[in-house]
Amino acid sequence: MTIFILVAKLPKAVKALGEADVAATKRKLGNKYLRKRAMAAASTLLGIAPAAQAAEKITTNDPWTFDTSFTRYSEAERITVLEPQISTKRDFSDNRSLSILVTVDSITGATPLGTLPATANTAPNTITSPSGHATNPIVGKIPLSHMTDTRFAMDTTWEQPLAPNYSGAFGINASKETDYIATGINSKIARDFNQKNTTLSIGIAPEIDVNDPNGGLPIAYAVPYVPGSIDGRRDTKWIISGLLGVTQTINRRLLMQFNYGLTTEHGYLNDPYKLLSLINEGGDPISAIYEKRPRERIEHSFYWLTRYNIWAKDVLGLALRYYSDDWGIRSQTLDFTFHRQRNDHFYWEPHVRYYHQSAADFYRLGLLTNQSLPEFASADLRLAEFNAVTFGLGFGYTLKNGTLLIARAEYYTQSGENRPREAVGAQKSFDLFPTLHAVILQLDYQFSPEKLWSRKK
Repeated sequence: MTIFILVAKLPKAVKALGEADVAATKRKLGNKYLRKRAMAAASTLLGIAPAAQAAEKITTNDPWTFDTSFTRYSEAERITVLEPQISTKRDFSDNRSLSILVTVDSITGATPLGTLPATANTAPNTITSPSGHATNPIVGKIPLSHMTDTRFAMDTTWEQPLAPNYSGAFGINASKETDYIATGINSKIARDFNQKNTTLSIGIAPEIDVNDPNGGLPIAYAVPYVPGSIDGRRDTKWIISGLLGVTQTINRRLLMQFNYGLTTEHGYLNDPYKLLSLINEGGDPISAIYEKRPRERIEHSFYWLTRYNIWAKDVLGLALRYYSDDWGIRSQTLDFTFHRQRNDHFYWEPHVRYYHQSAADFYRLGLLTNQSLPEFASADLRLAEFNAVTFGLGFGYTLKNGTLLIARAEYYTQSGENRPREAVGAQKSFDLFPTLHAVILQLDYQFSPEKLWSRKK
């Protein structure tokens, strides 16, 4: 069967990591836009399957199975995310099943505000973030905004056969944080051919998100915290995602999967917590304004996965992904894994991932005070051009009672153009894209009540 998650509710870490292949697609800085950022950085985006959706699953006759995990994502001098997850699956007769996933994301730390570094002429000026925290800029250092937030999410999925060689999956998902609510549904239909060696699948997932920023909804290009800079409390965003996939068993050792994804977004796509610097010809940040993005976005993604069984239970995995949108972002991803099964109880799995993206058409370092404002502009580093590399290693061990314990560690680094050609004046001597380093640690425990409390005879 083709396995895919049409709308995975990727927690906060994704977008602030800036990876456009998922992050820039749909999945904010400050509280809202960090929603998708956390564990996708520790999971899908960095190539680790979310713990509660891990590929390694215990086998049991018990109709109930449970998967619990804890993930810690930590950036050097930036944010830290803690995410416990628990999922349960109840199998029924006739290949029907119900799955429930509950996630909690807790995020604290600092993240780039979008403004340019202070110069010797502007360092005494104080910057106030949307959360009300005042900071004194340091000459040459990217200004950061300190924040904290907690997100609660629940996903439910019902799967069952629909007819001979047909199966369906239908789900509901919802998440809430202090300034953001997302709700959606998703459905998938799969059709088996060629003695179940070929599976075609199609899915669709509409979603509506309500953005209620702290301090109100800012007006694009308005100067923060002045009369008239706020227009109402909230705005909405509509998302419709579709996916068409085929999984083909080539032979007894080789399997391939091809997916095409299409996503359209309409509504409020700004980051209400991101600012743009207005600078003079000497590169001095004179003031700051809110960013402005288009209210529509169309995204395409092409995904190819190959898994090859070398010998016994050892499997090589290679995935390629291409992403593009009408904002001008293009990204390419190369992901490699090797599953080495040492014996019936223990396996280890190295992982390497490379990612590159181009900048959005309206990405700007800052805006000159002597020039007119463009139609759209954002200084969000997630919309800039950059490269990212991930190295990781996972271990799995099946205990005597048949339960499964999995541990993973990943190291992620992201780098961009430190001194871009567009820099002006004093900004030319500053590091305008500091290299980001992050560590992801994940512990996963899978069990069924039957095995957990059974006694070995």
